[in-house]
Amino acid sequence: MGKYYIRSNTLQITLSKKDVLEAAISGFLLTNKFDTLDEYFYIDERGYRDYISADKETKVIQTKSIVRAAWRELSKEDDE
Repeated sequence: MGKYYIRSNTLQITLSKKDVLEAAISGFLLTNKFDTLDEYFYIDERGYRDYISADKETKVIQTKSIVRAAWRELSKEDDE
């Protein structure tokens, strides 16, 4: 399990998950009504990143892709 720093505008959260996508989905599912998200999620194991500080090791995922993946995760749980 890795420790991932997830950032998208006001969302900043650190999670231990098995991979980047799982961390991104979990971070998205932990948002609240006060969080504002950017177009992208920035995920890194070295600390919080954004569009200015991201580098080639930072994983950048479109927010809409994470929302779709989270919906699939929620749908799978409903089927079980």
